[in-house]
Amino acid sequence: MSYNKKTNFIFIVLSIVYFAIAAPITMAIKNHYVSLESKKVEMVVANNISLVRSNFEASIFMDTFLADSLATLITIDPDVAFKNWEVVASQLLKKSQHVRNVTASPNNVITYIYPLKGNEAAIGIDLSRVPEQNKAIQLAKQNQHVYIDGPVNLVQGGRGLIARYPIYSDFPYNKAYWGTVSVVIDYDALMKSSGIYDIFDAEIAIRNITNTAKMLYGEAELFDKPDIQQFINLPFGRWQLAAKYKLTDSSHLLFIQRAILTTAFFAILLIYALFFLVYKNYKIIHMAAMQDELTQLPNRRYINELLRKMSSKRDNNAFFTLLSIDVNDFKYVNDNFGHDVGDRFLQFISIKLKENIRSTDTVARIGGDEFLIILQNVYQPEKVTNVIQSIKGKIESESFFHKNKEIKPSLSIGYAIYNDKNTDIEALITKADHAMYLNKNANAFIKNSYR
Repeated sequence: MSYNKKTNFIFIVLSIVYFAIAAPITMAIKNHYVSLESKKVEMVVANNISLVRSNFEASIFMDTFLADSLATLITIDPDVAFKNWEVVASQLLKKSQHVRNVTASPNNVITYIYPLKGNEAAIGIDLSRVPEQNKAIQLAKQNQHVYIDGPVNLVQGGRGLIARYPIYSDFPYNKAYWGTVSVVIDYDALMKSSGIYDIFDAEIAIRNITNTAKMLYGEAELFDKPDIQQFINLPFGRWQLAAKYKLTDSSHLLFIQRAILTTAFFAILLIYALFFLVYKNYKIIHMAAMQDELTQLPNRRYINELLRKMSSKRDNNAFFTLLSIDVNDFKYVNDNFGHDVGDRFLQFISIKLKENIRSTDTVARIGGDEFLIILQNVYQPEKVTNVIQSIKGKIESESFFHKNKEIKPSLSIGYAIYNDKNTDIEALITKADHAMYLNKNANAFIKNSYR
């Protein structure tokens, strides 16, 4: 594996490990903070539900006990009460919070109602003939105290809670039943003012458990395993409130989750970007140290490192041949055409050398006009000779042109075969250089090589 491939592989592995570690850590941090915030939200929800319970109790107690004074007045002196009906009933409504109307029903027939406007349809109704209403009246008579019924659909429209007071003409014996006084509490207004509609992080249900369970609000299933359970105490009655947290839809928790994940995402990317920049900078520095600046070929340091690694392999088949190459008469090119042309000529030579070797081989510039080539798994002398002739033939058959002037390249090549694990690399390079100089001296300088 080449150095670049090896470092790239290590970088990819480290990147995978980094993200594999970062992801669960991020989720753990997110879950920890969401858990803490969930507990805070649950406390807020529980406090708000307690406030809802208190609002129900306060409103219902206030409105029902205001009506208690009217029931007392009718019990003591019905004549005075009905002579001043408008005044008494209007004062009751002014002091109440959610009372829609108040009625007096001698013998259970609605005879007096305030306000009359909008409630005319209720006058004359015999409540004993309305099954649901008659049931509530009988319960009030039986218990001899106020009974809160509802919510019921009102004849005059809408829904209401009805607080019914049984009236007896022989107080305190309560044997002679006179009729009933009823206070209609606006159910929808009561629910709204309680704050129950403002709780979004929990599902709530309420049922009347005074006699038999009756659902007032929400779903009955919430009473199976509620997270919160409270009781709403009423005058001579009781409601039960149950709630289950619905935190998956909590806007606050969703915001916390998004904020943590977004922050973590950018933090992970930032750290990774810094890691990538360090790696990139390392590669650039290492490449600069291992690469020839002019030709972009590996330099002497790289080739020495590669040769050291190749010679240290514990593989009997790890044989190779080292070619030492020198460009003939390069000084002539520099002196006659200038160093810029000389540089471009060396770039031309380096390109042609790369084109005429295999992808498994390596070519390097080790200084000036000198190059080294490592031929992987080539160690038979006749095969090495064929490769050298091929390289020389192809490169020397092409020309480099400068301002319509042709420069014919000429190479001197020597080689040394590595086929002994004990061969010293420096000795191998020296041997290849020596063979190259022998080849160079054997070549006659041809004056017409450059025209």
